[in-house]
Amino acid sequence: MAGLAAAVAGVRAGLGVALHEAAGQAGGRCRSFHDGTLDRLIDNGNHLIVGANQSVFEYLADIGAPDALSPLDPPRFDFLDAANGETWTLQPKDGFLPFWLLEKQGRVPGSGVGDLIDAGRLAFAGPDATVADCVDTDGPLFERFWQPLARAVLNTDATEGSARLLWRMFRKTFAKGAAGSRPYLADKGLSAALVDPALAYLGGRGATAIFNERLRGLRISDARVTELDFGDRTVGTGNAQVVLALPPSEIARLLPDVSVPEETRPIVNLHYRLDGEAVLPGGGAFLGLVGTEAQWIFRRGDILSVTISAAIGMAANPADVVAELIWRELAPLLDRPGAPIPPCRVIK
Repeated sequence: MAGLAAAVAGVRAGLGVALHEAAGQAGGRCRSFHDGTLDRLIDNGNHLIVGANQSVFEYLADIGAPDALSPLDPPRFDFLDAANGETWTLQPKDGFLPFWLLEKQGRVPGSGVGDLIDAGRLAFAGPDATVADCVDTDGPLFERFWQPLARAVLNTDATEGSARLLWRMFRKTFAKGAAGSRPYLADKGLSAALVDPALAYLGGRGATAIFNERLRGLRISDARVTELDFGDRTVGTGNAQVVLALPPSEIARLLPDVSVPEETRPIVNLHYRLDGEAVLPGGGAFLGLVGTEAQWIFRRGDILSVTISAAIGMAANPADVVAELIWRELAPLLDRPGAPIPPCRVIK
């Protein structure tokens, strides 16, 4: 999405733009595709956009697709504790202060007003402090709120995720109530919402998009890129500027002198095709789980999609093992105990 957004910004600035994609489609990991195993259109992974993601909405307005995402109104975040079957719903309300968190019905079961002091500690966290350094790891709020939040937002366990980064998210979303934390869903898939309108916008304004062309190397002279090496051909840049929207490992390969992050955390997504409409406990569009390997479930028609963030151990397993393990967790929660595993696509 970074490369696609950069191309859109270039066109809006009146520049001539050429977009080179290593893959056969634009949008990177934010995409949809028809899966042969399921015979359904599925997203590569589940991406939850909220009201605070203003750059996303500005981008959608730029490409002429301001209504591509559907708001969840009223905003709600349903949770289920698989260990005891307890459920709760966080329902952010309007306002610029999170007074709704002080209401009993808006709190995580077992937590009290005093537990919210943890959020204040995050606000004053040092640069190296983790989320777990700033909150009570023994209280109910840790496993039922801070840990799911850290994994979903930072793709990292709360014991190693940055407290400062999580606080930035918290003050822009939950601290601003419904306006900042309202979920938006791509009902017709990520590509239809975020990618296809952008390609149409670029094509209609003279920009070119070239696919299946991986950048192999750069020729640099006088501190600027003069040539792009795509393996079977080279392209001179002339007076053009070059934007590299690539993963850190690719940046390190092309520009060895640049310092990049070296550690990553995998995400595992599973898509099950059920024998009928997918219905979640509570009837919502998505559900957060506590006490299971599965962390979030999304439904679209007869497809049930599961996301597992910071999935270091899970990603090491073969796909069929992952599919079986997660289904055994989900089946009882979906009133399908003992049901055979449905067709599944696992994406790591």
